[in-house]
Amino acid sequence: MDIGLIDYFANSGKSFLHRSPAIHKIILVVFVLASVVVTNDLILLLSIYLVLTALVILTRLPFFKIISIAAYPAIFGVLFAAASWNGSWIRGGIIVLKALSAALAMVLLIVTTPYPSVFTAINPFLPRIVVEGLFLTYRSLFILLELMGNLIRALRVRGGLSPRGYIKNITNFSSGIGLLLVRGFDLSEKLYGVMKIRGYSGKMAEGEKKGFSQKDFIPVVIGILILVLSVVLWFENDFNRYHVFVLIVSVLFVVIAASYVYFNRDRGVSWKS
Repeated sequence: MDIGLIDYFANSGKSFLHRSPAIHKIILVVFVLASVVVTNDLILLLSIYLVLTALVILTRLPFFKIISIAAYPAIFGVLFAAASWNGSWIRGGIIVLKALSAALAMVLLIVTTPYPSVFTAINPFLPRIVVEGLFLTYRSLFILLELMGNLIRALRVRGGLSPRGYIKNITNFSSGIGLLLVRGFDLSEKLYGVMKIRGYSGKMAEGEKKGFSQKDFIPVVIGILILVLSVVLWFENDFNRYHVFVLIVSVLFVVIAASYVYFNRDRGVSWKS
């Protein structure tokens, strides 16, 4: 996972999501996560995922790249669904869709919002030391993911990972993890040294504040609609007969978003690169 590519997406985009304030997109993510938690309906979860997919299309970022980044948690979702299998495919689908929807909401936030803006937005609600700890954790996580990818590629190139050599693979991978841990400590020391040289004294710089327009509230409105539907379905069982219409509306949203992006070629269309 290339953190430089994610930063480029966040800083170079021109969509309405890129222009919206970070706090509004954070509210959207919080509402989506709350909806995913309270919803156990497969159709509604699929509808939420489709709405998020439409938002990805409207960002004009590489669609399949964003979807693939957000698909990593599905691996753990599949494992959890298999471990708690009770014979119901619907329950397994719910678990996987919960993971996919939550991950896509978070990825949508980080690819449309520069990371300093994200941490500036949550700064008033959390102690400064917590915000700065989250900031450093965010950067370190992607660095470690990149190092892990390099480690796996190096092991494959040098024959350290073979299709059926399970014992050998575990031994070599364990040794690699040990080296990765040492490398992580080394990078953390270098990062702290660089920050000290550049004037870090226990306080991060804060971002600039700007005025809001009506379009800036679109993410909040979408988040409210998703949360309201999830809560209504949770409390009102009779609403189950209408959730198919919600799925139809979400599919139409995807089609309209794709059509809008496709026919506005002068503003850029990007599906793969």
